[in-house]
Amino acid sequence: MHYASTLLKYVSVTRQGIDGVEPDLVVWPEFAVGFYLDREPLLHAQLGRLTQRIKASLLLGAPRMEEAEAGNHYYNSTYFMAPGGKLLDTYDKRRLVPFAEYRPLRLPALLNHSPEHPSEFTAGSRSTVFALPQGPFGVLICFEATYPQLARHLVQGGAQFLVNLSNDTWLVQAGPAAAAQHFSMSVVRAVENRRYLVRAATAGISGFIDPTGRPYHLSTQPEGVIVGRSCPGKR
Repeated sequence: MHYASTLLKYVSVTRQGIDGVEPDLVVWPEFAVGFYLDREPLLHAQLGRLTQRIKASLLLGAPRMEEAEAGNHYYNSTYFMAPGGKLLDTYDKRRLVPFAEYRPLRLPALLNHSPEHPSEFTAGSRSTVFALPQGPFGVLICFEATYPQLARHLVQGGAQFLVNLSNDTWLVQAGPAAAAQHFSMSVVRAVENRRYLVRAATAGISGFIDPTGRPYHLSTQPEGVIVGRSCPGKR
């Protein structure tokens, strides 16, 4: 029930926020939904109806699970959906947060793990470039924006712009300075690679950054939609 209500909230805010606008891509933050999108057909169908209504692709953060003989693997992932709801591709976070997402050296866990609330993740192995008709793009999840090589690999793979999905709730609790420092890493990645960057965060700073490092359309509101262009001539 919690997952369904969270999804409906995102759907409602999105529809209200883009009323009168025809976006090419709608971006939701890291772990925007907590269910396994590819294993929940009814909730997946709800997203399909949204993308069909707004006629836009959707990028969102959610967990992903792979079954294996040695045990299930859990990933902190990004799902890319076409208008109508077809799942086109996924990206699994490659750089995980120690203790929060994995246990270094198999040390005792600080968080409880269960399939419903995964906290033991497997690192992804693929540098995914998503194919959008308006231009291919790549995703950095949360503090992956602090790793120059990850952004560079995406650009070398053809990404024309970058997207940073983040959950900065834990940083905001420490004060605005921490969230601002985290955001500044995205500014550096945009300048290094001469690419526009879109940032969507559950808390902290969301917005756009141009290839010269100029942030624009920034928001620190707890709820809402930002509309802007991520490359010249595009929304």
